[in-house]
Amino acid sequence: MKQQHVKVSFPRCVFSFSFFFFQIFCEERYILYSTLEVQETKNSSLALFDFQGVSLIYCGSLCLAEYCCKEFIYDKGSMRCLGIHLEDFERTAKNNLITMGNEGMSTYRKGCETGWLEFKGHCYHKGQIKGNWSEAKLECRNMCSYLIEIESKEEADWISATFLENVNCNAKIRRNCTAWTGLNDLDNEGTYVWDHSNASLTFTNWFDQEPSLDDPQLAQIRDCIDILRGGSWNDRRCSFLNWVICEKSV
Repeated sequence: MKQQHVKVSFPRCVFSFSFFFFQIFCEERYILYSTLEVQETKNSSLALFDFQGVSLIYCGSLCLAEYCCKEFIYDKGSMRCLGIHLEDFERTAKNNLITMGNEGMSTYRKGCETGWLEFKGHCYHKGQIKGNWSEAKLECRNMCSYLIEIESKEEADWISATFLENVNCNAKIRRNCTAWTGLNDLDNEGTYVWDHSNASLTFTNWFDQEPSLDDPQLAQIRDCIDILRGGSWNDRRCSFLNWVICEKSV
């Protein structure tokens, strides 16, 4: 059966969707939604918004505008539009636990937003200014994301090549060619965990003679970990001003 494509134009924006994909283009930017099967498994979800009588295109644009919106659910019959919150982030006052019937509800999963890059099912974004570790963590959380959690050498190499190779820095890669990760030993000296998932290390990629475990005095004051150009890791004072790279699941 031939796919049907519909395109509707608005000032400075173009929206298009087919049976399989739903796209929104605004100011030469776009977001890709992929259609999933009719919602069957969940009877309730945490909603960012719940509207009646709106179009599929408008529903998609609402989800696009929300960093915390992972997908939207739409009922063509009632024209009901639900924006679904990312589960692994704290609820905010405007979120409501909503119930919904399964019949006629189709789910559209959002991909990476403009300014974010996808790698193996995750979206990544590099901030424009430097901050200390706490500021970096907050910047990511404000975008419903978290400081990068690196699970393989392939991921470390990709992050370095994508976000750190273009940084204007000199040969001293520990000063300017670096970005914060979520790895830290703030709670228990020498025991490193990822901040968002609270997971322990299953993969390490330390720079030579790092972390500073052979120098207890330095180790005591270097509790936050950054990634260097080349993908290796280094322990650092959490007050150091560093580039910010955020991550979230697609």
